[in-house]
Amino acid sequence: MSGLEQEIKNRHAEVSKLSKAGDAVGVAEFYDPDCFMIPAGGNLVKGRSGVEEMLKEFMAGGVKNAQFNAEEVNGSGDWAFERGTYEWEVGNGSVSGGYLLVWKKIDGNWLIHNDCFTVNNPSA
Repeated sequence: MSGLEQEIKNRHAEVSKLSKAGDAVGVAEFYDPDCFMIPAGGNLVKGRSGVEEMLKEFMAGGVKNAQFNAEEVNGSGDWAFERGTYEWEVGNGSVSGGYLLVWKKIDGNWLIHNDCFTVNNPSA
């Protein structure tokens, strides 16, 4: 595993831990203040505060125990991407799909600059 791949996976592991704890504010801190999120079936979300509000809605709606599986991490310099799959427990069911994250190194920290995800298996 390359150093870049390990750095990104470590950052995403921190995001996952905060997601599982229901900490929308903490997760949002891993997003670039000028980020964009492109949610499956939803409207474009701009900025860290927009992501925080969306995460609060997800978590209030019962999303918990998010699991992420990074399948590819690559990049160079201050840019990297991560592609993988996820599964969220939601109430009595689950939601799964794929994601693509673009990470940007800002002031020495990897932050999510773009976040796009699909929903392949919505909860019943």
